[in-house]
Amino acid sequence: MAAFFRNVTIIWQRRSLIVELVKREVKLRYRGTWLGFLWSLFNPLIMTIVYTVVFVFFLRVDIPNYSVFLFCALLPWSWFNEAVSSGTDCFVARAGFVRDAIFPTAILPFTSVASIMMNYVFSLPILLIAVLAFRVPFGWTLLMLPLIMAVQFLLTLGIVFILGTFNVFFRDLRYIVQNLLMALFFLTPIMYDIHTIPENFWVILKLNPMEHIINDYRCIFYYNTWPDWGDTGIVLGIGVVFLLLGMWAFETHKESFAEYL
Repeated sequence: MAAFFRNVTIIWQRRSLIVELVKREVKLRYRGTWLGFLWSLFNPLIMTIVYTVVFVFFLRVDIPNYSVFLFCALLPWSWFNEAVSSGTDCFVARAGFVRDAIFPTAILPFTSVASIMMNYVFSLPILLIAVLAFRVPFGWTLLMLPLIMAVQFLLTLGIVFILGTFNVFFRDLRYIVQNLLMALFFLTPIMYDIHTIPENFWVILKLNPMEHIINDYRCIFYYNTWPDWGDTGIVLGIGVVFLLLGMWAFETHKESFAEYL
């Protein structure tokens, strides 16, 4: 618990530095490109088009406004997927910062998740345009978007702290993570509605925290209903536990980072 409060204090005290690093990461990602942040939309947009054709025209899935149903889930998944994938390498890829005894290394996972989150923020106007174009009803439930994003951020940050720490010592971890994320994509109801599969498998799917997060996004963007606060609270609790474990692991091993980088 002491490690948690120590790192939270460091993150808060260095918030201005985090903002500058996030800006730097975003600028570097799109430097030299004509379309800028729009490149971050291409993958979910292309996948939305492909899956819409396959599931609506070939497999005849009976889900109204399937493109919106899919798009509002693909965007947060892209944030989670890229943040975990790149965040696993957050210390190794920034070895120069880690070796600097003065630099607050604890802010690197936070910066990594926050910079990828900006892609999602930039994508929100496109999602809202799609909601309006398909005449999907929406209302006050959209006010819950910051809360759902905060829960996802906390969960992702905890995972990144854990994976980023152990990736310093076990470099194969990032490749394992990439394959696990691919499997998790299909085990998360993104392309399909959980109600279309046998109830016997629901328990397995609901063990996945991202299932609840994706459902929350669909509630506010697609179903125009309030999220399931019980499930959201469980994911929040899981995120806190992951963050505590991640910060404890980081505090325990950070003194050894320089030897392996």
